[in-house]
Amino acid sequence: MTIFLRASAFCCFFFVAVTGLQVSYENYKLYLVRPETRAQLVLLENGLSDAHQEVDFWSQPSIGRESSVMVSPTADDSFQALLRFHNISYELRSQDVQSIIDHERINRSRRLRRRRAVNEPIQFDHFWELDEIYGYLDYLAKMYPDVVRVKKYGTTHEGRPIKVITISKSGEVRQDRPVVLIDGGIHAREWAGHMSVMYLIHQLVENSTENMNLLNNTDWVIMPVANPDGYVYSHQTNRMWRKNRAPVNSLCQGVDLNRNFPFRWAYYGGECSIGYAGSTPGSELETRALMLLMANYAGATKVYLAVHSCGDYILYPYGYDYVLAPNADELQELGETAARAVEAIGGPKYDVGSAAFLLYPANGSDDFIYGSFGVNYSYTLELSCGASGDGFIIESGEMQKIAKEAFEMFKVFGVFAGSQVV
Repeated sequence: MTIFLRASAFCCFFFVAVTGLQVSYENYKLYLVRPETRAQLVLLENGLSDAHQEVDFWSQPSIGRESSVMVSPTADDSFQALLRFHNISYELRSQDVQSIIDHERINRSRRLRRRRAVNEPIQFDHFWELDEIYGYLDYLAKMYPDVVRVKKYGTTHEGRPIKVITISKSGEVRQDRPVVLIDGGIHAREWAGHMSVMYLIHQLVENSTENMNLLNNTDWVIMPVANPDGYVYSHQTNRMWRKNRAPVNSLCQGVDLNRNFPFRWAYYGGECSIGYAGSTPGSELETRALMLLMANYAGATKVYLAVHSCGDYILYPYGYDYVLAPNADELQELGETAARAVEAIGGPKYDVGSAAFLLYPANGSDDFIYGSFGVNYSYTLELSCGASGDGFIIESGEMQKIAKEAFEMFKVFGVFAGSQVV
């Protein structure tokens, strides 16, 4: 939607990249939009590749469901006019996105200071930064050496390790038992995904007695932060940052890692867009690290889960086009079982379906592991946006609820994997 491209936004983001100042979203608006037809959905889909976050969807648009979208001040009039012209219903959620970000930052800092002051044990009452996540992984490896291993699976462009934790009653994952392979945080700003994966790790290790049914027959291989550079950047500089931090050209940085996998790779947007898929398939260090992890455990992996937020979706292949996976019925059935588990504890209703048919065509990591390595139960979980309707900006209490709901899904997938034969 070139109608929304503005040079002013480009200059703003270039200035931030050079100076390292905090990106401000003052006077950016947050809308809830609801397409009711396929034509309206396609119109909104085109906005997903819009450059410089002039129009930025925080949750996946879908027919008959509300979706959060942030709009810059310079694009606002045109955006509203387009929605009205095409009869797409919308509602203004917030006049100023920066005020939501500031509120989140203040609450996060307050909780972190309090926890450090009283030396509290591990708590899921705030979003952890990368050092906290990696510190906890290393702590578990030290305290539970009979169950946990932590390994490095590559290095990012900025020199950060990409860590993986394996959890097994046998100590080492020898691939003689079914494996659940999980990654979180491939999109930097989706903090609820990171924390839900960390909550799972906590339950499997420190609360293993209560969750032994998830360990008796199943091993777990987890990359909790698939995009470390982007995650740090989203905490320190730009809360809405999605991509990695690799240089693309003299003015722009970052590749959408989920669009960078070689299976049915396609070019999405320009080099400075939030959906840029990279110059070539598998070009990024983080993508290669996850591909290597998949390859190493492909023989035993019975379930693969890519954890994202937000949108209340359980998606399965294929996403790259309107093509049903050969075992779509089985994928649907297991996905619906996981969705019912969330509802059973009072959580939201998750929609289950093929990614392209339920949302829109786009490749991703679940397509890759399904199509390249034959992992027949591969899913992308788009976790809940929470009750507030603010997309990625989730209150800490809401975050804990989302993590517990995600754990109910993880349990379903873990028990199922354990019933399979390696």
